[in-house]
Amino acid sequence: MIKASVIIAIYKDIGALSVILESLYNQTTLEAYEVIVAEDGESKLVKNYINSLDFPNLKHTSHEDINWRKNKSLNNAIKVSEGEYLMFIDGDCVPSRFFIENYLKKAQKKVILCGRRVELGPVVAKELREKKYTISKLEKSYISNYFKMKKDKVRHYEEGIIFPNFIQELRYKNYNASIIGCNFGVYKEDLVAINGFGESYNKASVGEDNDIEWRFLALGYVMKSIRNRSAVFHLYHDHKYSREDNKAMLNLLEKRKDEKNYICLDGLNKTKI
Repeated sequence: MIKASVIIAIYKDIGALSVILESLYNQTTLEAYEVIVAEDGESKLVKNYINSLDFPNLKHTSHEDINWRKNKSLNNAIKVSEGEYLMFIDGDCVPSRFFIENYLKKAQKKVILCGRRVELGPVVAKELREKKYTISKLEKSYISNYFKMKKDKVRHYEEGIIFPNFIQELRYKNYNASIIGCNFGVYKEDLVAINGFGESYNKASVGEDNDIEWRFLALGYVMKSIRNRSAVFHLYHDHKYSREDNKAMLNLLEKRKDEKNYICLDGLNKTKI
């Protein structure tokens, strides 16, 4: 039986997907897992690329390319997933080689594990994309690469450091964890219980993290940190976020909070009440 599913939310970026899959198929875990490429679109290039691969337990979901519909693509992946436990990453975020192992060690029902990301600079990201070295090699020489990465304007460098357990416990003793859409894990049954992701969020902003977080919390679920255990490494690119889009999505979020829409009506099951 497949114990876990890693869901990658992508949009056309085959170069980044190649690096991500390389990391996912060189993980330290011995547990069974599948990988699902959740495409927000229907690119022939993506389909042909995935069909050319010989990876075990690899699935691909897609839908018509109509604006930003990441939440729908995530729901598509949940529906075909066979894992008991789901881990979510974005298509520009390369997981640590310990990513799956550490998530499964900490997995608990009714607990959402919240990871973080190292935001790589343009030079290091380009070298990873060009396969000049692997994410495994970067991690193994992480400390010695500190000055190179700082010169390259890395952000949140400390998230990639794996601290001893006692330091980890002290460091995050009173830390309030929160979900970011590019790195979190949850039991499938818990996500199904809130009917998955709300598909009315049609702009990149709050729909894939803030919305499910407040719904989980309102129903008594717990957020726990998995920082410095299952990091992802974000491949540098220009961000294109609109203040107007963000405001519109925040307004939708507030409306749902006012309506106490804990189990969304526009998620996995469109008729759920």
